[in-house]
Amino acid sequence: MISFGTKYWFILLLAVVMAALGIVILLYFRNKANSELSKTQVRILTALRFVSFFLIAVLLLSPFWRNLKKITQNPLIIAAWDNSSSMISGPDSTALATQLRELKKELNKELGADFEVVNYYFGEETSVGDELSFTGKRSDYSDVLTKVSNNHFNQNIGALILVGDGIYNQGRNPVNQLSDINFPAYTVGFGDTTIVADSRIQNIRVNRTAFSGNKFPVEVDVHFSKLKGKALKLSIVKGGEELQSIMITPPNDNYFVSREFILDADKTGLQHYTARIETVENERNTKNNTSGFVINVLENKQKILILSDGSHPDIGAIKNTLEDQKTYDVSIFTEEPYPANLNDYNLIILNQLPTSGKSMAQVIEKAQTGRLPVLFIAGSETFLPQLNTFGQGVQITPLAGSGEEAQPVINPVYATFRLSEDFVEALPKFPPLNVAFADYELDADFTPLLYQKLKNIETGKPLLATGKKNGRKIGFILGEGIWRWRLFDYYQHQSHDRFNELINQLIQYLALRENEDNFIVEFTPVYSETDDVILNAEVYNDAFERITTGEVNIALKNSNDEDFNFTFDVQGEDYYLNAGHLPLGDYTFEAKVNIGSEEYTETGSFTVVPVNLENVVTRADHQTLYQLASLSGGKFYLPANANQLIEELKTGNKPKAVNYYQEMVNELLNLKWLFFVLLLLVSVEWFLRKYWGIY
Repeated sequence: MISFGTKYWFILLLAVVMAALGIVILLYFRNKANSELSKTQVRILTALRFVSFFLIAVLLLSPFWRNLKKITQNPLIIAAWDNSSSMISGPDSTALATQLRELKKELNKELGADFEVVNYYFGEETSVGDELSFTGKRSDYSDVLTKVSNNHFNQNIGALILVGDGIYNQGRNPVNQLSDINFPAYTVGFGDTTIVADSRIQNIRVNRTAFSGNKFPVEVDVHFSKLKGKALKLSIVKGGEELQSIMITPPNDNYFVSREFILDADKTGLQHYTARIETVENERNTKNNTSGFVINVLENKQKILILSDGSHPDIGAIKNTLEDQKTYDVSIFTEEPYPANLNDYNLIILNQLPTSGKSMAQVIEKAQTGRLPVLFIAGSETFLPQLNTFGQGVQITPLAGSGEEAQPVINPVYATFRLSEDFVEALPKFPPLNVAFADYELDADFTPLLYQKLKNIETGKPLLATGKKNGRKIGFILGEGIWRWRLFDYYQHQSHDRFNELINQLIQYLALRENEDNFIVEFTPVYSETDDVILNAEVYNDAFERITTGEVNIALKNSNDEDFNFTFDVQGEDYYLNAGHLPLGDYTFEAKVNIGSEEYTETGSFTVVPVNLENVVTRADHQTLYQLASLSGGKFYLPANANQLIEELKTGNKPKAVNYYQEMVNELLNLKWLFFVLLLLVSVEWFLRKYWGIY
């Protein structure tokens, strides 16, 4: 297609006209064979030839023309159905399911004649075109709003009909997402909103890994409805044996409380526990009175080596914390010579090393060769230029000036290990650490657990960070004076629990050596039944260079002796496996890879646990549905009045079709009628020439 400006088109058209005139003059006025024709006949033939030649010449230039096309977009009705199990949690689940399916059938029939109806189904995920099964383990109302808005962007959505009980236990509050939609939402509220007597386990917070012989905390959230003054027992049970319990007496009819238990990790392997709150007489929903959790208890006594340039209260604070645990063997060296065989240790802690007089290059080299985790504690004696040359994951560029004091600020998105709410609440009051006045740059694989707060301003500078370098765990405490945290914790709370929690979690993460050889499989000890079981693998050659030349295969076996075999995919320098949703139960696995002539294996175990979120809260939340409707310009209906919703959309507030104009660009060469005009012109000229005796 050729497009020219007006000036150039005028010149081209003038040239075409002149060419057409030249041809017809030569053909009809300069040709003696046409002398027998009358002037009228010559003029007719000349006109026909001129017009046909002119049109052909113009079309060969591929001109185009623009026009506005009117497009009418009929209204679209989106019907979104809550497909989670809480929708039919009433006394007669069969009748409820039948009522919902009948309503769906009626909406499609009555509205389908006037609108295009698209059905969405949502639970933990949102989909189009499935049937109502009410098997969803979670309810995510925010996801359906996002999917509808994204999938039908710029379409004429007349209304959203959302049918559900208003109970959401995944995603955001849907009311906070109303800014994402520009159409009214009509809601139909199912479920029972009656407040009844109920005691329930609302949530359990626990780290999934512990060491044999250690203690680990478990936080249990409990909610009581209409049980004021009723003393109920909250207990932790394992294998039918009650380990610990506590009595709770709600002071009002809507009471929420968190209780912490400190349990012993006495056996290795996957250990199953149950949190249980006592039931009351005539309690309707007893499924939410118990909730299970699983801990992966690891064996091995962890040997910790602390190297320091002289004595320091920081290493004393760490040593006291670790020696309270039965699974740590702590060795401290404050001067050379250091141990010759570092491979005997699970973790090396370097306190304010290297210094200007001790490079520690040999220790770092041995740690890298032996793939030993290292925790660096930087202080006033640390020789930062030397530390930077090691390339351990952080670059610290000193600035002009002395050090400064930094308050700790928690990173809320840190996910490598979890710290209790008690610690997070106490952290802002901890004394500042002495840090270097410097710029900090972390490698991409490192994440800060704590940031520096300088002169009451929160910064992005790391204070405590962890990560991996060539498959080796590394940690940094980039400040001096953590011993003050231990003293302050005792002064404020008459215990060292919060400080001990931080150090234990940090050391436990770093000291846990997943693998000593060239083959590493990373996985989560506990998966939910609604989550995909995802495993990652790393393969290294003898030079500890990441390779992906071998095929990694894995065989899973569950407690029912069912076998599942998979092959990992290669993604960049890693191996990746998404085994999808697996049946509930405990699993063991054996993964294999060949590196040259050597075969490497890795074994492990994990568990897939049920999700009971839909059983925790079964009282319908019509207030959320009402807010969704009223704030978006729609209305809220009960199931008995669903026919009013149909009438509202068909007559009262019927969505309107939308008209808009679209500029269309078309080539004249594509106009079929022009072809027939040309054919007619040429045919008439040919016929007249034959008829008048000119050949």
